[in-house]
Amino acid sequence: MARSDLRLWVRWSLRDLRSRWVQVLAIALVIALGSGSYAGLRSDATWRRQNYDASFAVTDVHDLVVRVANGGSVPRADLDRAIGAVPEPGRIAGVTDRLVVPIQVDASRDGRTILVPGRIVGVDLTDGGPTIDRLAILGGRGLTAADDGQPVVVLDQHVADRRELAAPTTVTLSGDRQVQVVGTGVSPQYFLIMSEEGELLTASGYAVAFAGLTTAQQLAGTPGAVSEAGVEAAPGTDIGALRRDLQDTLARELPGTAVTVVALTDERPYRTMYDDIDSDQRMYSVFALLILFGAAFAAFNLTGRMVEAQRREIGIGMALGLPARRIAVRPLLVAAEVAVLGAVLGIGVGLAVGAVMSGVMTSFFPLPVWSTPLQVGIFATATALAIGLVVAASVWPVWRAVRVPPVDALQTGARATRRAGLAPALVRLKVPGPVIALMPVRGVLRAPRRTLLTAFGIAAAIATLIGVRGMIDSFIAVLDHAEAEITNRSPDRFDVGFSSYTLEGAPVVQAVRTTPGVAEVSTGLRLGGTLRGEQGVELESLVDLIDMDNPIWAPGTIEGTVHSDTPGIVIAEKAATDLGVGPGDTLRFRHPMRQGLGYTWVEGSIPVIGVHDFPYRFVSFMDLRHAGYFGTEGIVNFAQVAPAPETDRTALQRQLFTTPGVASVEPATALVTTIRDVLNQVLQILALVEAVVLLLALLIAFNATSINADERRREHATMFAYGVPVRSVLGMSVFESTLTGVLGTAMGIGLGLLILEWMIRRLIPEVQPDLAVAVAVRPSTFLLAALLGVVVVALAPVLTVRKLRRMDVPSTLRVVE
Repeated sequence: MARSDLRLWVRWSLRDLRSRWVQVLAIALVIALGSGSYAGLRSDATWRRQNYDASFAVTDVHDLVVRVANGGSVPRADLDRAIGAVPEPGRIAGVTDRLVVPIQVDASRDGRTILVPGRIVGVDLTDGGPTIDRLAILGGRGLTAADDGQPVVVLDQHVADRRELAAPTTVTLSGDRQVQVVGTGVSPQYFLIMSEEGELLTASGYAVAFAGLTTAQQLAGTPGAVSEAGVEAAPGTDIGALRRDLQDTLARELPGTAVTVVALTDERPYRTMYDDIDSDQRMYSVFALLILFGAAFAAFNLTGRMVEAQRREIGIGMALGLPARRIAVRPLLVAAEVAVLGAVLGIGVGLAVGAVMSGVMTSFFPLPVWSTPLQVGIFATATALAIGLVVAASVWPVWRAVRVPPVDALQTGARATRRAGLAPALVRLKVPGPVIALMPVRGVLRAPRRTLLTAFGIAAAIATLIGVRGMIDSFIAVLDHAEAEITNRSPDRFDVGFSSYTLEGAPVVQAVRTTPGVAEVSTGLRLGGTLRGEQGVELESLVDLIDMDNPIWAPGTIEGTVHSDTPGIVIAEKAATDLGVGPGDTLRFRHPMRQGLGYTWVEGSIPVIGVHDFPYRFVSFMDLRHAGYFGTEGIVNFAQVAPAPETDRTALQRQLFTTPGVASVEPATALVTTIRDVLNQVLQILALVEAVVLLLALLIAFNATSINADERRREHATMFAYGVPVRSVLGMSVFESTLTGVLGTAMGIGLGLLILEWMIRRLIPEVQPDLAVAVAVRPSTFLLAALLGVVVVALAPVLTVRKLRRMDVPSTLRVVE
């Protein structure tokens, strides 16, 4: 083809683009939504892994952490001496001591009550700050050597963001002690905040406050004490061997003190952060593929129909003697240009999706390093698929058109198809009223391939919508069920956590019992452990030992009982399923055992006596009567508190908060709130997917209608020539669109439910293994699907009323201009 011919075809194709600019833009946006959303959602794992690695590196995270078990402490000199006694001490490049003390923070101001549990982390400020596990300051200033011993703290960014706290400000700690918040930031061991038992605390407003080591010792009343140390290994050191040597050395040098040595890669927060990357990515990838293939299929269908609408022009070219290959150039160029425009717009969509996901992730993980660059390889894959399908969509109708005689290509309406599809089946159907009433049905049936392709495009969007909204509905149903279980007897109760393990008759317990406004108190003991079934499956569990006959609250069971004369455990239904056990079976149980003044880890057997209905797999219960199983008779660390009738709950919470020895006072629904906040990250991403799907469905509906109007313009002109009013033609278009929308919506709902069922059964156990999620789709989701797939599609022809009214009937009916 000569260069001048190519320029002519390009100019002609651009003229076609301008003449159909609305359809072109809509198809390009469909491509952009598919490729951009795919690139953004599929990039999550890459972004998170890169940012996690960079954030841990910039804060000089430890290789090992030495920790006194169960919140204990030892003199700093003794811990440093014990660590220094390890064989080949040159393998240790540095040690940073810390003291971690549980607290509660009162940051109430401007009429807002902000009472949250937390911990003080005392760090060595000798050299201007810790050299291992550095503080990354994100607001205000950091700590200096002059701050050691002063009531000055840096607040963790998680709680600062969630409670809208900014430095400088003043907060009150347990025991009515005020401290000045001079800055906000993060430290690598608290990128994700978890309790020692494995309970996730990051999202609940849990407050970590960093202070000088001397300040923390003063607040805790333990001068010279530390509770843990971060250890940096020298380059080339075998971390596993160093950990084992340290564990042996500490057991020898600190007899009677339970001390653990944990590698960074074995710590729960670190492991959870990285393990969640791949599981979350699998879920996002499902939605990314659904959107991409839905968009690509819609673009394929819409482009093909746009080319088919030019069938008469192709017939005119053949009648004038143009070779088939030259005729094919123009529509193929149009398709290619639409695809390229979609790819360009897709870059913007991909960056926008990345920005939204970055905002969601930084609200959950306020890391010192966070960026979401466009992943070129992932975007190129999506773009190549979309462009390839768009071009392929134009090849098929062009190939069909140039292979028929020109006189057939020039035919329009029902005569354009050789067998008129399924329309002849209506011949024997007698419908009362005018013949025009059958025309929409004949329009749907005479081109079944076109109808099904359009319906499939609508179905793809509706299926994705049902999958996304159904996932959200299912998560919300789980949390609603859990909240109902927790509040079924005493919905206003508080869970009061003590600063440390204490005796049942200790002053702090008596002070809680005698606090004005307290009606009932039931103490308990919360411990962490690991359950292992016969098949070797291991689950970490939070075990609450409570009085099963207390009047405030106790778990119900769906199998077995909560009462037993011998020690037994009540586990969640999902835990029972995953472990393959039921009431009467036995589990291996690794748990802490009191030994002298400290604790050690032991493993034994324990029978399962019941299965509770909580949807949280990690929650288990035992009767407090059997605390001897752990060697903890008479020891408690929390209490359930029921307020007296008409008591001001906020005032009571504040009163309990000021009680010496109380570390936290939280509503009974705090665990549900925590899980809601954790899931909020996933739900925000799903909300983004939902918005994309809604826009995609609207574009498909609009473009399908617009192209349909182009295909029927000669039919409409013929009816206008015979005096049929615009409202009648518009009514037929609405009816025909309604039939297509109903078909597409029905297919989409069915497919969406199948996708949702698969995700709940196969995908969610990997993404949220601790939640027992079942399929639960609210009626509002089906209503939205019907609104989008039927009502919106049905009303889309109304957008063409202006074009119908302004139609030049003689010009439209003319065969050759």
